[in-house]
Amino acid sequence: MKKDQKIYSKTKGLRFRKGPDASDPKNLNLIRELEERVEMVFLDGPWLKVKIDKQEGWVHADYVSDEAPTLSHAFKISIPNLANDAMTLLVRKEINDEYGGGKNGWELQCTEYATFRVKTKLGVTIAWPVQSGRHGGKWADIFEKHKKYKVLAEPKANCTMSFTMGISSNQKTNEIGHVAFVEEVYPDGSIRISEANWPRNGIYNERVLTVAEWKDKYKGRFVEFV
Repeated sequence: MKKDQKIYSKTKGLRFRKGPDASDPKNLNLIRELEERVEMVFLDGPWLKVKIDKQEGWVHADYVSDEAPTLSHAFKISIPNLANDAMTLLVRKEINDEYGGGKNGWELQCTEYATFRVKTKLGVTIAWPVQSGRHGGKWADIFEKHKKYKVLAEPKANCTMSFTMGISSNQKTNEIGHVAFVEEVYPDGSIRISEANWPRNGIYNERVLTVAEWKDKYKGRFVEFV
């Protein structure tokens, strides 16, 4: 490893220490335990002296990797992503906490995940014409009104889907709606989507929606970014 090289924790619970000493039964040397996939900067070895944000400390070399995590493949279905969980923090870093979820301590939101997926898969940073009211169910309405991106009545792979009916968020049925990313469109018209914050707070999920579901049940509207 080279000085200032980025490295990443491989396991949850890796001890970030004040000095290179594992014989510390009372944990007096412990700064904190790290989550999985925390980014740090290598400073010195063979124990790894690293820097996380502006704080320097030491970690054991066996529990870090110089391979950056591939975020799009790191989500786990049905696992919640809480405010301080590794994936939530990584997504918010990637999208610059666009919706204030980090500031407010929220679980991972559907809008955050969809924005992240658009950016990391398509290379598009969504340019918003408004700064408020950007709830998932309103995306198609916003972009249609401001003619920023193309709004579709039928789904295409790599677009977002706004659920405008039949789903609730924060107990406000149909007021906020939901947004997901369309991964695939099948010959029968059904679609495979990936999403966050459904069916429970912070949960990552993938599912297939039939035409009857996306068209009639959820009144889906689609936004194409490329």
